[in-house]
Amino acid sequence: MSCDLQCYLISLENSKKINLLNLKPIILGRNKETEVKDSLISRKQIVIYSITDERNVKLKVIGKAVSGCNGLALHNNVVYTIGPHDIIELRLGYHKFKIVFEPDSESKMDSIEGNIAKKPRMESASISTESNVEKNECKFLEGSWIEVDNKELLVYTPENCECRAKIAGFDIDGTIIKTKSGARFPKNSDDWTWNLGNVKSQLRELFKNGYKLVFFTNQLGLWNNNSKTNDFKKKIENIIKAINLPIQVFISVGKRLYRKPRTGMWDKLVKMNDNITIDVDNSFFVGDAAGREKNWAPKKNKDHSLSDRLFAMNIGLKFYTPEEYFLKHRAAPFKMPEFDPRIDTSHLSYPDISFNKQNVVVMVGGPGSGKSNFVKDTLIPMGYVHVSRDQLGSWQKCVKVMEEALDKNKNVVIDNTNVDKETRQRFIQPAKQRNIDIRCFIMDVSISQMRHNNLFREITDQSHAIVSDIIIYSYRKNYQEPDLSEGFAQILKIPFIGKFTNKSHEKLYKTFLLD
Repeated sequence: MSCDLQCYLISLENSKKINLLNLKPIILGRNKETEVKDSLISRKQIVIYSITDERNVKLKVIGKAVSGCNGLALHNNVVYTIGPHDIIELRLGYHKFKIVFEPDSESKMDSIEGNIAKKPRMESASISTESNVEKNECKFLEGSWIEVDNKELLVYTPENCECRAKIAGFDIDGTIIKTKSGARFPKNSDDWTWNLGNVKSQLRELFKNGYKLVFFTNQLGLWNNNSKTNDFKKKIENIIKAINLPIQVFISVGKRLYRKPRTGMWDKLVKMNDNITIDVDNSFFVGDAAGREKNWAPKKNKDHSLSDRLFAMNIGLKFYTPEEYFLKHRAAPFKMPEFDPRIDTSHLSYPDISFNKQNVVVMVGGPGSGKSNFVKDTLIPMGYVHVSRDQLGSWQKCVKVMEEALDKNKNVVIDNTNVDKETRQRFIQPAKQRNIDIRCFIMDVSISQMRHNNLFREITDQSHAIVSDIIIYSYRKNYQEPDLSEGFAQILKIPFIGKFTNKSHEKLYKTFLLD
């Protein structure tokens, strides 16, 4: 009951307890109330009060110092809504007070469950009736789970979940919730609390304003683990029940189409929206994987990835970080990936590769550089004999086939990675001994694009062997730039020119795939 609920500020320096009365503002600052004597803080630094019915706190900075919440700076004369376990800093980084509501809702629930077990049947019946009332109030939140594409995607849909044109999309971890323990990763399914501000009230406002609320989360750790999956499903249901709104949840468990920043989860949402066209221009997405560098805010770590921001970019949604959306902070700088698949490449073309005498071409390029496709589409049709270690099994066999072809006056292409000088010399020497020109064709492709290309191939062609990032980074580590001094008659750079026969594949390729 709200009349039993009390709100306090607990000093993390001396455990001083300040009572925050419901709807009765008090002043925090350099005063007797806080016992803070820091001359950099105004006597009237923050005005604050609680709203116990909603379990939240309103505050406004009015003093000269830069105050903070959870390590983030607050703007003056802006009203912020925050909640249980949030930390107020009278001066950013100093004089910290934790917001506590007593009794804690989870402790109270544990107490009730304990009383049910201990009390006689007559008394437990009255408690059970109260519990049933709560259940009826939240009945529309009970929902169903579906599994898509061999459990690569899980979707939770509450009853009476309305299909709407405007979507308010959110990541979950680090956006809607954070760990209660303070650990980077949750210790169990109960290790969570609300992240920034009062998430529930802001989500409720969005719902009232006609938005469909949708959560999108990557959870690769659930793959092929039924126990973890069931625990996570229960956690999601508890979060939705606590918010008390019909929120649809998409959980990517696999590595392929559904994992952010790929748009598979959004595409599934579109199909499940009851033929209501989504208004992308008036929809948005909020997530913490935003590509911010270390110290984007005081003492803040680098973001673990860029996947949330790229997910929004791929779809065309407005994007906000949790701090920008919930706390109205200014946008922080961020770093984009080295390779941008959206860039127009229609101007690219191959150099002139028509030669008037017998010729050997040594290809140089890592996995996913487009080397083999260039050979197949361009050189083999010109009559080149294709020599590949992938097909022959050893470099000795490659040299033998090359020599046999040269002795028959054939042109030859060596389609291997040929990463270093020692490897290339194995093919340069036989050509030189026969006085035949040997050229080096280097695939002009960055490591980032190789990774993009390999992931694209993994998604669109499941029969192709998976190439790990370890192999690609090993290529970069061992790479030695080809030089004419090795014996080459010419060195040419070959651009990657994507060729697509499938429109959906082309569309996929031109989106950010790497998280």
